[in-house]
Amino acid sequence: MPRILIIEDNKLTQAQLSHILADRYDLSFADDGLAGLVAIPQLNPDLILLDIYMPQLDGYQVCRILKGDKNTRDIPLIFITSLSSEKEKVQGFEAGAEDYIVKPFYSEELLARVKVHLESRQAKLQAIELEKLKILQEMAVALSHEINNPLTAVYGCLYILENEAENLTETAQFSLDGIKVGLEKIREIVSRLSKASRVAKTTYNRDTVMIDLNNI
Repeated sequence: MPRILIIEDNKLTQAQLSHILADRYDLSFADDGLAGLVAIPQLNPDLILLDIYMPQLDGYQVCRILKGDKNTRDIPLIFITSLSSEKEKVQGFEAGAEDYIVKPFYSEELLARVKVHLESRQAKLQAIELEKLKILQEMAVALSHEINNPLTAVYGCLYILENEAENLTETAQFSLDGIKVGLEKIREIVSRLSKASRVAKTTYNRDTVMIDLNNI
């Protein structure tokens, strides 16, 4: 269940938001901006609903702090406030907020906007993971190629040694056998890495194609 942090000092508004959202989301509350900032590292919310005028730190300050931190800047942030002037909205967007809802809010509008921004964040996270998998795939293929070349040379040298060596001592033969076992293990690893270039893919969500790492 997605986790939403509500930073709001008005208890009535907290109760209204809880009534609308509690059945769908895991909610946490902070009564002021400073308390919200302290709570975020532990909660790791998927979305933040933020009032503007609060004690200690106002919503604009909190928003700028969050958007200036690489660990929190990608968390969607929606201002919920009674301020409805164009100037206040512009100031909110300039601070970095993704959206702006004016009190009194309608439950359908609130649910719709929260859903849109949560889905957008999830899509971005999936895109990042896909890019990581693509990089992993390319690295695996390149690495298998780089290892395979000297591995082939080692196999050739070992073949010559086995065919030209006569009357090997037990220790020498044991050592050669150990080398062969080690080389076979390396070759198996290289073979698995090379499959990264042709791994099976599976449809994950809304026709999103994901790499099935179980097939590497």
